Amino acid sequence: MSNEEITSTDREYHNTIEIRTYEQTSTNIHRLTNELPEDVVMSLAREVISRVGSRENKLLRTPAVPSNLEIIALCDALLSKDEAAAAQFIMHLRHDGTKTEDIYLIYMARAARMLGDMWDDNKIDFVTVTLGTGRLLAIMRGMRPLFETPLRVHGKTAIFASVPGENHTIGVRMATDIFRKDGWEIDLKVGLDHNSLVDQIERQPSGIIGLSIGGKHTMEPLSKLVVALNICCPHSLILVCGQDVEHSKPFLQLMGLDAIAETFDEAKQKMAELWDRKTEQSLTLRSY
Repeated sequence: MSNEEITSTDREYHNTIEIRTYEQTSTNIHRLTNELPEDVVMSLAREVISRVGSRENKLLRTPAVPSNLEIIALCDALLSKDEAAAAQFIMHLRHDGTKTEDIYLIYMARAARMLGDMWDDNKIDFVTVTLGTGRLLAIMRGMRPLFETPLRVHGKTAIFASVPGENHTIGVRMATDIFRKDGWEIDLKVGLDHNSLVDQIERQPSGIIGLSIGGKHTMEPLSKLVVALNICCPHSLILVCGQDVEHSKPFLQLMGLDAIAETFDEAKQKMAELWDRKTEQSLTLRSY
């Protein structure tokens, strides 16, 4: 399917997925997995399967129940040689009347679990499951605009956190003090392990999440954290700031971040831009 055909289909199906975001994310994930050690890529694949697979538990109402054949068909699309197959499958679901929430929390969750089972049973190999989980992430990124919610806060708010395993937290603490002095309400989270940090952020979601890194050694836990936050907090915009950012920028740009900053002044500018973006999105939602 050509890009023109995909774009036309996307418009017809009410922008279920932002195709350009899906395509760019797929490309970036492929490049990122080529840059990382195999054990780290395997950990990321497990993170996707675990996080996406558990999303069904977040649904508070009785959902639509897809058949096993539908989930098999979705997995086939996720593993297809046709890069557009998975996105097209999701758009057809939406066109047929499936609720966006059911697609995100039911279909995607069950497909993730099925991919995990196939991997555990040696029905697909490491390379294949990485392809499928990467496309799951790309679809979720492409669906992110559908999960925007109006801002319900007075004043500028954000979560600042250090990457799990990072012992040097003076930078993020200083940034918190500086932003609070400038009128921001900052919820600071340091010293938490991966699961605890993700769980806390998911329970108290914020429109903007600022992550502090201490150098190249934090790239692996940062990758895992960004993957988890993209799944659990699809409405949040993520900024990364810290040491050696300029040197690591080619790598960081593959993670699907919303902003990257090296200095406090640059972080201030990027945060202001992200807040304006969230405010504009909120105003657009309130107008409907």
